[in-house]
Amino acid sequence: MIKFITAAACLLLFSCAGKHNHPAATSATATTILQIDERLNNTDSLVFSFYKDPYGDDSVRYSRFFTQYSSTVSSDIQLVVKSLDTAFTKHEQVKKCRSEGKIWCFAKGKIFQTIYFSANCPNCCFLYILKDGFFYYAPIHPNTIQRLALLKSAAR
Repeated sequence: MIKFITAAACLLLFSCAGKHNHPAATSATATTILQIDERLNNTDSLVFSFYKDPYGDDSVRYSRFFTQYSSTVSSDIQLVVKSLDTAFTKHEQVKKCRSEGKIWCFAKGKIFQTIYFSANCPNCCFLYILKDGFFYYAPIHPNTIQRLALLKSAAR
């Protein structure tokens, strides 16, 4: 009888605990990058990093020289977040394309995600994040490409 009561109490405890948990979508159930990393919804600032010569001869260290632009402008944040609210492709390895830069996402002063980008269309045209050892690629929207070009010209 005691075993029955203990088992019933455990079953009740675990079944109630499960009702309050709302786990994030896994890569198997998610349909957008924003679902893969829901923390992106909490972004309050961004730092855009633009590589000086991403397509030059230096294939190993092309990212060591860069300019940056910081933004807390809500339209910049929304553009980046909305750009990731789209279908993705999941890869086990990075594509054979160079990134033109990266975007660091911050919430309350702490960095929590890096978004890599390339607007070298049509060959290498993407945004991607790394999460749980996988690369999640999304197409880059023309509005995002235009905004990145404008921010690059203002970066120091």
